Amino acid sequence: MTSVPPERSAFQRVSIFGMVLGVVYGSLARWALAEQGMRGWFGTMTISFIWLVPFVMGFLTVRPHPHPSLLYRLLAPWIPITLWVAASWAVGWEGAICIVMALPILLIMGSLGGILGGWKRLRPAPAGVLALIPWLLAPIENRWHPRPTIREVQSSITIAAPADVVWRNVIEVPAIQASEARPALFTTIGFPRPIAATLTGSGVGAVRHARFAGGVLFVETVTDWVPERRLSFTIQAQTDSIPPSTLDQHVTIGGEYFDVLIGTYDLEASGEGIRLLLTSTHRLSTRFNFYSGLWSDAVMQSIQRNILEVLKRRCETEARAVPVAQTSGRSHY
Repeated sequence: MTSVPPERSAFQRVSIFGMVLGVVYGSLARWALAEQGMRGWFGTMTISFIWLVPFVMGFLTVRPHPHPSLLYRLLAPWIPITLWVAASWAVGWEGAICIVMALPILLIMGSLGGILGGWKRLRPAPAGVLALIPWLLAPIENRWHPRPTIREVQSSITIAAPADVVWRNVIEVPAIQASEARPALFTTIGFPRPIAATLTGSGVGAVRHARFAGGVLFVETVTDWVPERRLSFTIQAQTDSIPPSTLDQHVTIGGEYFDVLIGTYDLEASGEGIRLLLTSTHRLSTRFNFYSGLWSDAVMQSIQRNILEVLKRRCETEARAVPVAQTSGRSHY
């Protein structure tokens, strides 16, 4: 049986020690968030926690290693960060959607911390000084209330069907069956799928109730109604009806950080039928909207594309089922 060379064994010990140190530091920070008495100090949706804590974790992971390679400095921090995130999910501190959205920045910041941790010029400096930075900046950051950012996302699809068929399917959406579902980003990361939309009344002031899986309900009040041309409505998420098991507080629609405000369908004449555009306006209120916006735009685009594809299949199926003689006099603009 071959023995492990002493030098290699020493490197393994310091590597494990650094990773344990990183996990302990991150867990301490997350525990502070969960403690009632510490909530005024730290906040989950802060630069101090999302950006600086994994940076310090990466630094502490690499710092004990006497001769870390560049690859080690880049990738070694991913191990304690992954373990930290998995533990946070297992104990219910974080939901799957938040983890998926935060993980890229956690890993990037961990690698940057690892690069700094392997910098020889910093060897004499005490690691505790850097470790304190997130804790010192957190209360200062908590006094900063970010201004909301309003973002708009537009999706479109061409439907080979008359305008009246498209309009009828837009204003009300009967229950979407599981067989109609297609793989999409928003369902893959855990967002609920659309179920149905019902309409009460017609014209401006009419009310749509858009239901999603998991008890998510939107009350939509019509503000613009031009038959076979345009439907626009304000959106009010029924936040109280959304169970915590569906969306956690950091991604709850209508919550502190994210809300959907307006939806608009536009029908435009096209050589192939009708070009249907779906535009949504949403609010972001995080301290890093430049990053959160990438995710919110992608998720909204995914949801909208999913809805448009369902409408396209339904409209085209309905149009094929109607004899040409009955549709020839219908409006195509």
